Amino acid sequence: MPAASTEGLLDRDDDLGQIDRALARALTGDGQVLLIEGAPGIGKTTLLAELRRRARAGGTTVLAARGGELERDFGFGIVRQLLEAQVAGAAEDERDRLLAGAASLAAPVFTATDVQENSGDVTYATLHGLYWLVANLAEQAPLVLSVDDAQWADAPSLRFLNHLAHRLDGLPVIIALTARPGIAAHRDDLRSLALEAAITILPQPLSEAAVGHLVQAGLGADAPAALRLACREATGGNPFLLAELLGELRRGADPDPAVVPHLAPERIAASVLLRVSRLHPAAPALTRAVAVLGPHATLANCCRLAELSPAAARSLVDSLADLGVLEGGDPLQFVHPIVRTAIYDDLPAAERSVSHAAAARLLADLYADQETIAVHLLSTRPAGDPAVVEVLLEAARRTMSSGAPDTAAALLRRAIAEPPSDGDRPEVVLELARAEHELNSAEAPRLFLLAAEDAADPVVRARALIGYAWAVHPDVARLRPHLDSCREAASAVRTQDRELALELEAARLGALLFSRDLPTSFEDEVERFRDLPGRTAAECLLLSFVARKALAGRDVAEAVAFARRAAAHPTLTSRAGHPLWRTNIIFPLLADEQYDLAEQILSRALLNAERSGSPQWLGRIGWLRAVVRHWRGDLRGAEADARLVMERQRPGKGVNACVLMAQILLDQGRTEECAAMLAGRGLDGHSEHDMPSVWLLTTTGRLRAALGDLDGARSDLEEALDRAQNFRNRVPNEHDIRVALVSVLHALGDESAAASLAHDALEAATATGVRRARGGALRVSGLVHGGTAGLEQLRQAAGILAESPSLLWRAEALVDYGAALRRHGQRTAARDPLREGMDLAHRCGAASLTQRAADELRAAGARPRRMTETGADALTPSERRVAELAAAGKTNKDIAQSLFVTLRTVEMHLSNAYTKLGIDSRQGLAHALAR
Repeated sequence: MPAASTEGLLDRDDDLGQIDRALARALTGDGQVLLIEGAPGIGKTTLLAELRRRARAGGTTVLAARGGELERDFGFGIVRQLLEAQVAGAAEDERDRLLAGAASLAAPVFTATDVQENSGDVTYATLHGLYWLVANLAEQAPLVLSVDDAQWADAPSLRFLNHLAHRLDGLPVIIALTARPGIAAHRDDLRSLALEAAITILPQPLSEAAVGHLVQAGLGADAPAALRLACREATGGNPFLLAELLGELRRGADPDPAVVPHLAPERIAASVLLRVSRLHPAAPALTRAVAVLGPHATLANCCRLAELSPAAARSLVDSLADLGVLEGGDPLQFVHPIVRTAIYDDLPAAERSVSHAAAARLLADLYADQETIAVHLLSTRPAGDPAVVEVLLEAARRTMSSGAPDTAAALLRRAIAEPPSDGDRPEVVLELARAEHELNSAEAPRLFLLAAEDAADPVVRARALIGYAWAVHPDVARLRPHLDSCREAASAVRTQDRELALELEAARLGALLFSRDLPTSFEDEVERFRDLPGRTAAECLLLSFVARKALAGRDVAEAVAFARRAAAHPTLTSRAGHPLWRTNIIFPLLADEQYDLAEQILSRALLNAERSGSPQWLGRIGWLRAVVRHWRGDLRGAEADARLVMERQRPGKGVNACVLMAQILLDQGRTEECAAMLAGRGLDGHSEHDMPSVWLLTTTGRLRAALGDLDGARSDLEEALDRAQNFRNRVPNEHDIRVALVSVLHALGDESAAASLAHDALEAATATGVRRARGGALRVSGLVHGGTAGLEQLRQAAGILAESPSLLWRAEALVDYGAALRRHGQRTAARDPLREGMDLAHRCGAASLTQRAADELRAAGARPRRMTETGADALTPSERRVAELAAAGKTNKDIAQSLFVTLRTVEMHLSNAYTKLGIDSRQGLAHALAR
């Protein structure tokens, strides 16, 4: 007698044991993925149902969904099956709790929401929100998310389940899936989810004993051994096929063991169709209606689609249930997907298209949402129907707002195939371009241009050109050929939408800013916007370009004045905005060493970026704050921000963050790590018109110098300076490039070139009146000139930088001044600047400069105090980031939501920080970090 752990389950003891262990671990907060994988009919669904039963019996909340072939194009369809009832059915206070904080980002999945133009990375925001919705649900009780037939799940839902699977640490959540191995192998999203499975159950075919038991139970205890064996061989021990075979035998099929192999499994589909056709002339129409309508196959809907009376339909449903074709209940379902596939595949292609079109009309009459209707329209043949285009377009916008751009793209491609009218086509193409851009597709720029070229509506054309500017940013060279089109489009739309026209003007300025040899210069264009009042977001955006022009002209005071005006609009910190908006504002503040104000602006913007859930927005702002902290000399804080940015950037989009991180590592003396960071980073893909190439060349030049390759350093830095000057002084680190190049020329012994460039650097820096620039130029000039004159310049550099908030440059000036005093025989006088410089360098986290200062102190006859990594200095970037947020009053949950990590990760970093800081609670964090 085979083992029967639960009634109806034979030969499944090992599988059930794994299910029990998974449920036990979930109760302790050890979330995991459990995958039941096997051929159709092998018993996956039965095992999953048993998992749900046992989970409920143990007090676990169970949410279930089932994939279907029809619903694969329904964005977040599985997620909505799992979670929609929990949100919609909750009392108001409970719904507020479930959607609190970052979980609010999931709301568009369940409610209609308009898509915001250029609203950032909607997809990631949605995933982030759904994760926290699940986390909030799991606060009340352990949670099982059960997904049957995951091979037919929609892509956005699988994307979320993958996102969740990587963040289950500390969550009492089980993701339980069933899938067919053949189909799953061709879906990357499902395959990656399978790789996350801590437990994979592979149900095996039933043993001879189990099959024999079922044959006797179905045909009678006197069923001969030869028949039992024939049934095992015919079905391979597949439970569903065995049940179908036994049904055929009960209905009168020949039980001869020699005939049985011809009854299964390949004849199952034909058998189902034959049984249905023999039942009643109307039975095929009813089963086809069920197959076409899928999850919306209510008895009423099936009656309308099959053109049957309710009474006749009810009678047929009962008979089909007796035949083992349909399950009881409403909506109607087939007993197994194999049966549904047999019915659906028997529909001729033309009839299938007509049936889905009828289903779409039926659901529209019932006021179904556009996405539900659109799923059916995807299975119809194009017919040039404007109403179809309208439904698909609206459904696509809805799915875009919920963070499912791949689903939106599929709907829009079908809308284009319909096709839309000539007047409507540009708008559909524009929406497709936006979806493709969200998917990081190389097709997006081409589609934006296509929409712009075909658009008769000035608003559509302007939006398409703005979209193109975003899609190609920061490669502004690709926008250059379209500058005239942008100007014309801005002029055409101005009377209808002034704000849109101004945004398009800003897109033009973004290209002109880094372009040369154009009939219209950046300087000429930007003057038109100097007198804007700054009452709207677009006006402030244009004022930020006025600030950038003033900075290029070395009028730092005017640049700062316009930057402050541009920063006054609340939109700066409440949405993603133009890619250059904050850059244009922050660079003048950097030039004037107004680091506190710059950090204040960016920290406010970061809070909103965290709430938005957009890693792209977070990346842009985090990168700028890392730049500010780097210029300030806060290398540890800069590293923490830069690492966060690199973690959140899309593949291939983190060049600026990578280069900045390399600069930070270099200033910390971590040369090998810097070299590894830049490995493989060449100028391929960078034109001479883009700023990242300047930063990359500057960093590789400094790295070569640190590694002793002075000739290579000179080549890179000279190229960087040449490119920076071609940008008409619009690169904020041009002074830094000159300072670094002077040092390299001096080290090479080319004193003439070094002295000439030092003179130019000092002249340019003096014109700005900025302490950092003047102090840095005086420092390298003093090193080049040497002697008494050089010593005096080094003294002046240290004096100018004495009150500067640029702590690393101040430390360098002090150490170089102290070293020069020692070389001039003034050993006692050298000690104070060297000690101060060493302390500042250590405070900045510049280990190599700290060591050089200590060596100089010893040479000056002093004993430098030992610098140890204790307290805040000992924190890793991640620990520091978490500790700073905790010190600012954020809860662990707030921190986890803002940093896109799990609660357990926050708890681990805080615990480590407490130990290193010598405190036992968050109350002491602020004081300990400030020490």
